Amino acid sequence: MVNSNTKNLAPSWSSITTDLLRAELARRDEDATKPQCGSGVKGSYNTSAHVGALVLILVLSTAACGFPLVSRRSSKSAGPGRFIFISQHFGTGVLIATAFVHLLPTAFTSLSDPCLPHFFSKGYRPLAGLIAMISALIVVGLEMFLTVRGARHSHSHEWNAVPDAEEEHNHNTNGSAQPKREKLNGRLGKLGLNHRPKDIALEDMDATEGLVAGVSPLPVATPSPRHDTKANKYDDANGDNSDSDLDLDELDPTAQAFNPPSDDAEAPQTNNVLSPDDERKRQILQCLLLEAGILFHSIFIGMAVSVATGPPFVVFLIAIAFHQSFEGLALGSRIAAINFPTHSPRPWLMVLAYGTTTPIGQAIGLIVHNLYDPQSAAGLLMVGFMNAISSGLLLFAGLVQLLAEDFLSDKSYGILKGRRRWEAFASVIGGATLMALVGAWA
Repeated sequence: MVNSNTKNLAPSWSSITTDLLRAELARRDEDATKPQCGSGVKGSYNTSAHVGALVLILVLSTAACGFPLVSRRSSKSAGPGRFIFISQHFGTGVLIATAFVHLLPTAFTSLSDPCLPHFFSKGYRPLAGLIAMISALIVVGLEMFLTVRGARHSHSHEWNAVPDAEEEHNHNTNGSAQPKREKLNGRLGKLGLNHRPKDIALEDMDATEGLVAGVSPLPVATPSPRHDTKANKYDDANGDNSDSDLDLDELDPTAQAFNPPSDDAEAPQTNNVLSPDDERKRQILQCLLLEAGILFHSIFIGMAVSVATGPPFVVFLIAIAFHQSFEGLALGSRIAAINFPTHSPRPWLMVLAYGTTTPIGQAIGLIVHNLYDPQSAAGLLMVGFMNAISSGLLLFAGLVQLLAEDFLSDKSYGILKGRRRWEAFASVIGGATLMALVGAWA
């Protein structure tokens, strides 16, 4: 009976392919050697040293971020001085290096740690890059939406208003042509396109009384007599002056110099120039994006400092002190470059937000240092996701909004010229180099 059962089982075992057997053996071997998440045994925890570290990071972060703002407010010059100029471009390099050297590699390392489940460690190792890409694309879409929405509300559509006057005239064929002419010339006058010859003047007011009302070859923007009741008595009630209007239009010296555009005409280029208020809003949006990218990972930097013990804690603290100083200087110089109202609290609140975020993380780490472990599965996933998101934000902000706009845009070639351009670019390289060196320890 036993032999018969064995014979029945033999064909099933022999039908298993060698590849399946090897895959099963590899899986069992992987399960046996898979490391456990966690830091293991920790050293003695020195609470007073960590409290001192919190105060140190709070002072350094706030001072570094606020110094450019204080420097500009105390300066007698109206615009940003040389220090702000150098700090801005130095900070651009710092932020780019933060994304490339500090955040993105850490995100890849954390999300692909061997102790994590198979999806993270083996299944989809480029997850950190995917998260960074998605966060950058979301920011692009958000900024595009806000820009289009702002343009819809703030930009005027003068060109589209011109055909409206003609349309109104077509619906009122029995009326005078004067409303159309007045609306057209008035609109063009607002645009600065009413080309009135300089030698035309109404020195003899009585000479205008012989002209048909509303069809004067002079533009409406030309001064008119104070008493125009005499001209109104020549109005043709039957609207038969349309032929005269056409003939006099052909004689109008300004009609040949300028033809009103149709609906299909492009808007004037001056509409694309941002007003000072719109430019300030754009700069504030850039700073908020930079600050969001920085604050996302600052909490976890603070928590990591507070749970570190032993000699690594001292090395880590020194590296984070430089990290916070460079990053604060980078953000503070961008805040200082914005023309906020004199008594506006917003720039100081932005400085305070940066200065307190990492210390808040340190305070959380002090409270939960026995519970929180950056090397645990939960800690690795949290740090990995947040660093990936922050790297996407800072990569977009640093490369597109700062570096490309400061050095590759059309406006930049009019602002940065000659030696000044090379000084700015050298500052970018200096900031990126110093922050990359700090990346060896933090």
